[in-house]
Order: sequence, then structure tokens, then C-alpha cells
Amino acid sequence: MEYIKETLGLNCTRKKWAEQTKLPYFLLNEYNFEAVTIGSQDCIFLKPKNKLANISTIKKHLNRLSELSACYIVFELSGITRQRKASFIEAKIPFAVPGKQLYLPFIGAVLSERNDADVSSTDVEKLMPSAQMLLFAFLINKNEPIYLSEAAKRFGITAMSISRAAGQLVQAHLVERKNQGVQKFIITETTPAELFSLAKPRLVNPVRKEVFISRSELNLNLFPAGLSALSDASMLNPPSLPVYGTTANEKSFVSATTELLDSETFAALQIWRYDPRLISQNGKIDALSLYISMAESTDERIEKALEELLQEVF
Repeated sequence: MEYIKETLGLNCTRKKWAEQTKLPYFLLNEYNFEAVTIGSQDCIFLKPKNKLANISTIKKHLNRLSELSACYIVFELSGITRQRKASFIEAKIPFAVPGKQLYLPFIGAVLSERNDADVSSTDVEKLMPSAQMLLFAFLINKNEPIYLSEAAKRFGITAMSISRAAGQLVQAHLVERKNQGVQKFIITETTPAELFSLAKPRLVNPVRKEVFISRSELNLNLFPAGLSALSDASMLNPPSLPVYGTTANEKSFVSATTELLDSETFAALQIWRYDPRLISQNGKIDALSLYISMAESTDERIEKALEELLQEVF
């Protein structure tokens, strides 16, 4: 799990999957099973015991597993051929080859190789959270060169993680990576507005999910998000139901529920893929992360406020 943690900057835990005793013998004979949590997403990792079956058989296995668990199913492989990789991606079957390849579409993570030159830009379906953070920091700084070592310290991630983040941006032809002595940095000849437009199809919603918690559990580690944050940055009125964000797992909150029990004593809580305050460095959510987190809104007032927010950045 260190590979996923290093690459995505997400905490990962793994343990024996208790429910596997309910599985039919043919599945137990084919795979080893582990329960894995990536950030706030619960998954089941399958490690083949024998030679991997054909894609048709694998789909049947997945269908059977989906009847027993609502968790995401991820194949953990020691290696993968180009043909097998193509068939898995076409079928949207998540897989991980530790240290080499990663395809987790349910969190918007696609990492294809170790080096930029080894992959095609078409492999970048969605940016990794760390790559999106780096891109947004770059954009907010008006596309001024940003040193990777400084970005790593700013985001609290390793040199390897920031290198992979920059590599994905290069792979997607959004920026160039240059060296100045031992220091590496990213640059581009496009304007911030043009770069944001080019990157937009690959951006991932930084909000994983939304739950509700008792306002008695609100604390200083949370940050205003959603409509609450937008109202702070625009002329919109604050929402009657306050919205906060966190990178913590919702299980950290005793009162967390997917159903709003009481609008007067509860608040909405968004579970974020990354901490946007590390991008803005002003203790608040950065404008670009806020924009992307609310981009699917169909409320004309919100759409107008978001566009005005972008205009302030660009």
C-alpha cells in the first residue's frame, strides 16, 4: 500500500476480508482477498493465485462478487501486458501493479508507467489529486515557474509523489518540466486561462462524498466549503445548512450520516481528496478547487458566482 500512499497522498490500510467465508469455492480457489481502505473508499483487493483468466470470466467473477459486496473491486497484479491493460481499462476494471501501474477510476487515479516518456498522453484520463494540487498552485501563481521541492514541502508529500504529479502534467501536455542545476520546476507558454481550459476535461471533483454531522462536532480542523465558501467569496447569501470540508474519514465523526436528520442542528460535511488550504495558503479553500467542486451545479446564481470567481483568478 506504500505505492498508493506515495502516489496519491492518501492513507491506505489493509486487512483480511472477513466476508470471504461467504464466497463460493471457485472464487476462493482463484484469488486471495484483502479489505483495503484508500482514503475514505472501501475496496476489496484480489490477488490471483494462478494464471489470470480471460476477460469474460473475470467479468463473471466480478458480477458474483458485486452480489456479495458493494465495495470497489481492485485487481492487485505482479505485472500486466499491454493487451490485458487495454482490456481492463476498456471494461473499467480497477487494477494496481505496485511500483508501476495504477488504474483506480473510482478516485480519478490513472498512472501508467514510471517515466513520462513511456506513456501516451491518452492514458491521462483524470489527474491524480497531487497533480491537480500542483496544477492549481501553478495557475493561482499566474503560471510562474514552481519548484517541485518547494511544492512537496508545501503539500506535505514526498519528492517521489511530487515528481509523479509533475510527470502526469507533462504526460498530459499541460506543462514542461525543466532543470536548474539539481532543482526541477514546471513551466508553460500558455496563459493561465488557456491552461485551465486545456486541463478542465482531466480535472477530478475534489469532493469524494458528502455526509451530515451534528454541529456539535464542528471543529477548527474543518474548512468552509461548497456554498458556504462561495458565499464568503461572493455576494451570495450564506446557506441555511452550513457546508464544511475535511480530508478525514467520515468514520471520525460519531454523528456522521448520509441522511439529513435535522437541518437546524446538523451541517453538511464534504469529504475531500486533498486539503485545498495547502494550495491557497490563506487558511481557506482555493478558488479553483471550489470552482471544480461545484461545477455541476445548475443554479444560475451559483454558476454566475463561480464564473466571477474564475475571472478574479485569471
